[in-house]
Amino acid sequence: MTELLSPTTAPAAPPALARRTYYPALTGLRFVVALMVFAKHFRPATTPDWVVLIIEQFHMTMSMFFLLSGFVMGSRYQDEATFTRPWWKRYVWRRLARVYPMYLVLNTSILLYTYWPVPAGQLGHTALLFFLSETLLRGLSSTLKYVGLPQAWSLTAEECFYFTLPILLVLWRRYGYRGATAFALGILFIGLTLTAVCRNQPALHGFFGSFHHLFNFTFFGRVLEFTLGVGLARWWNNRLTESRPGWPWRTTLSLALMLAGGVVLVKLNSPFDWYDGNVRPATIALNVVFYPLCMTLLLAGLLTESTWLRTFLATPLLDALGKRAYAFYLVQIGFLSIWWRAQFGWGHYIGWQLLATVLAAELLYRLLEEPARRWVLARTLPRGEWS
Repeated sequence: MTELLSPTTAPAAPPALARRTYYPALTGLRFVVALMVFAKHFRPATTPDWVVLIIEQFHMTMSMFFLLSGFVMGSRYQDEATFTRPWWKRYVWRRLARVYPMYLVLNTSILLYTYWPVPAGQLGHTALLFFLSETLLRGLSSTLKYVGLPQAWSLTAEECFYFTLPILLVLWRRYGYRGATAFALGILFIGLTLTAVCRNQPALHGFFGSFHHLFNFTFFGRVLEFTLGVGLARWWNNRLTESRPGWPWRTTLSLALMLAGGVVLVKLNSPFDWYDGNVRPATIALNVVFYPLCMTLLLAGLLTESTWLRTFLATPLLDALGKRAYAFYLVQIGFLSIWWRAQFGWGHYIGWQLLATVLAAELLYRLLEEPARRWVLARTLPRGEWS
């Protein structure tokens, strides 16, 4: 039945458009970013020096992973996050089921390969390394973050984000941008304080060991990326329309800015320390401030603008590969890469190595990641609370 407004009653504000919960272009983008990480780790031995210089700057791709994580988590939980025990139970088990089983299997196998058999007198030390690696605490240490699967240092930042996300969402709901700003500044302040206290303390084994490590590798120094992702989710959820026709200025501008930033990164060519990462402040600023802002604009463009890039990223192939991106990321450095180098040497048959890695990721996704997720959820949550 249609109801008429009285002449003295102002019309209610139109509600925000009901959003899709799945975005194929963003899923495809995950694989493209993971592929760039692979290119940074493995390249043909005959690659020209100028190409190597460009590829070496692909460390900035981690910003996109963190932004996407913030967007996905913000989209899913922004309206339901509470500090109640039932909600926290559902939230924690969902996160653990999604991320941890495959990490546990792959990381444990690498740890056993590396440290077994345990040398005499080293049991306590080895047990500590296992504990720090399996719990992902090792990512807070500049000297221990590569123990186990080296590329999984980023999961420590993700883990910290998962545990603090409900706080961010509640603050944002109650206080708006002021709450989000206070959250980000608070996390940064904690990181700066811990680093100021803990650095140059050998007994701490590199935990909060340097300011370079703080901003290159930890959630405390890279909180802006996650916060921007959550902010993008809130902005997107409050839009009245999904897209508008016209010139795709967000996509175009963001790509131009990122290209310009890449030129600056190549020009700076920051030395990369094994423990601390990039050591030039300008490079760090580009990675943790400039690129996250540009990538946020790019994601906004992919959400709102009909472009060739969105069409390409949303193709069925990239969509399928994007769903395997987590497995692809974890398996690219491990037993396969160790065997490949032993058989063929470094930098040989990289195309075939990439194909083998993709196939391995497919098998892990089908036989481990998804079955393990369902197995954990079936034993911890009712079926209706799995997603």
